[in-house]
Amino acid sequence: RIAYHGFIDNIQASWVKLGVAGVRQLLQAGVNDLGGTLIDENISRAAGASHGQGMDEAAFAEVVAPLGRHLVQRTTLYGRTPQPA
Repeated sequence: RIAYHGFIDNIQASWVKLGVAGVRQLLQAGVNDLGGTLIDENISRAAGASHGQGMDEAAFAEVVAPLGRHLVQRTTLYGRTPQPA
């Protein structure tokens, strides 16, 4: 993110491909997006990945909490989503 500052503001890591330990390492190295909550994802598993088929909001919170991070839901273009009342 330092090299691309101003050109690329967000870098996403695939928790499905890297697993929880992998994305935690990348969050400490500049990644700021963990992708989405997949439902019954099977492409990566069919290709031999050993990580996840789905992750809900609580599971994402467990991934980032040890790093002192909090979850922020975003739009496709990285805008903030309206918070429920």
